[in-house]
Amino acid sequence: MTDANPFHLFNTKTMSGIHPGSRTAQAHIVRVQSRKGGPGDGLSAPGWARILWPGKTEGCAIYLQTSDGAWEDQPVQSLAGGDGRQIIPALLEALNATGHRALVCGSCRWWQPLLATANEEGIPLGLCRWVGNDPNPAPSVMGREQSALAMECPHWQVVELSGLAAIEPIRAETSSQSPGWWSALKMRVGLGTKRFGHATIGEIVERSGVGAGTERCLACHGRIANLGALTVATEKDDKRTFSLWRCRLCYTFYLNDWIDRWERLDSLETEESYYRVAPDEALALLSLFRETRGGEHPKERHSRGAQRAQVDAFLVGRPRLLHQIKLGR
Repeated sequence: MTDANPFHLFNTKTMSGIHPGSRTAQAHIVRVQSRKGGPGDGLSAPGWARILWPGKTEGCAIYLQTSDGAWEDQPVQSLAGGDGRQIIPALLEALNATGHRALVCGSCRWWQPLLATANEEGIPLGLCRWVGNDPNPAPSVMGREQSALAMECPHWQVVELSGLAAIEPIRAETSSQSPGWWSALKMRVGLGTKRFGHATIGEIVERSGVGAGTERCLACHGRIANLGALTVATEKDDKRTFSLWRCRLCYTFYLNDWIDRWERLDSLETEESYYRVAPDEALALLSLFRETRGGEHPKERHSRGAQRAQVDAFLVGRPRLLHQIKLGR
């Protein structure tokens, strides 16, 4: 097995996400950067903080990762209980007080809090306003929600804590609007002059089938569900499947890239990668998948070279969250 996973703490050798220390039903793993000495000294390479929540009204405790990858025995900060609107800014401030910057959607300049909107655990939701190079972004909120503690994407840009208080929440869409439809989705990913085109897609629907909703989120204790897939052929005619996933709790979007070499190699080799994608990118990819008739069926995979080239161009330079090669025997 080959691992190159600087982004998260899931142990792919033992297939275990369990670590020594306290256990709580609710937990988040948050990427952080620490200051090297003090202001003006720059930021270190990203590390990790673990946030444990004993109960909905009991606040949380923040544990930092040590240099050897273990967790510190004692929390660096403990916060009293409160609703999500209060505790998330307090959480970001507490990390900042210890010299750490949280790399989450709630600290990003593209994230706009939604008025009186939270997930089932009380973590506030916000609108991701990043829309790539599109001069006329789709106005719909639906499908672009992200938890304040969702993992940052490659487009994350810091907003200073003093600026957080000035961000006014906006109202989520109501049922009086056309539910479940985006109008004029225009996400553009460059491939020379070729780009993902316009599309109008229906509501995001979790698909049934093998694996749907059974994979662990890389950012929280929630489960990710499959939203759509596209199967193409590699240069050696192996099956390669791109699939889009979203966490049911923090709404983090992931793109999975799976290559199946079982039919060609005696070792029964598979290769898998996960990437974090922004909501606007996820909606564009989902549109591409849906526009390709029978796209997830491997039978016609040889005819999808153009679609493969589009996704490959999209992935150029994008960091992996997880990469592993497995041998069946």
